[in-house]
Amino acid sequence: MYLCFFPDTAKTKLPKKKYKEGVYTSSFTLNNTELEVEVSVDESQIDSIRFSNMDETVDAMFPLVQPAMEDIAQQICETQSLENIQYSEDSAYTSQIIIDAIKNALKNAEIE
Repeated sequence: MYLCFFPDTAKTKLPKKKYKEGVYTSSFTLNNTELEVEVSVDESQIDSIRFSNMDETVDAMFPLVQPAMEDIAQQICETQSLENIQYSEDSAYTSQIIIDAIKNALKNAEIE
């Protein structure tokens, strides 16, 4: 699980509210195995992204899934964007599915 923190700039400028604070999930199926992505946000940023149901069996069946998630989560938390995410050609399909699941979870969190 990756957590993202920013310098204490809140005292000088209040961040714009982008999200409804909370934990949002989205599921996807990979070879008949359902995985759930959990995205935690506060009012202005994405705090963490992880699988909420990853166990050793799934990890053994799909060894590229967890490393792909960790890499994607780190990039999104650092940039606070789902644009221009870099991923390995070895896990391109899996990475795109993960990114789509994160987008779906964030749709529920966005303030309109």
